[in-house]
Amino acid sequence: MEIPNPFEALYAKLEELSAEVRALRKAIKEQPERDEIGQMELAMSVTGLAQRTIYKLTHRRMIPHRRVGGRLYFRRSELAAWLDNGRRPTVTEMAHKAMKGHR
Repeated sequence: MEIPNPFEALYAKLEELSAEVRALRKAIKEQPERDEIGQMELAMSVTGLAQRTIYKLTHRRMIPHRRVGGRLYFRRSELAAWLDNGRRPTVTEMAHKAMKGHR
């Protein structure tokens, strides 16, 4: 009669955890840098707006951008902040604000 190895379950769990750690490391490496600087493609992916719309907004200086050597550059963090500043309150938030005003 063979005695079961008490460490087999531990080895299996260790291999499972190692695979998860490798997957997490790979995912972290693949994530774009938080404050990435890019051109039109970055602005389009962050905002979801069309290229023509972004050109109009830059012309009107309504979207944060930089122009270097005739080329447009955008910073991911500034675009995200710009989108957050355009947030509109929900109906519930407006009702709550109105109720506070009547007190």
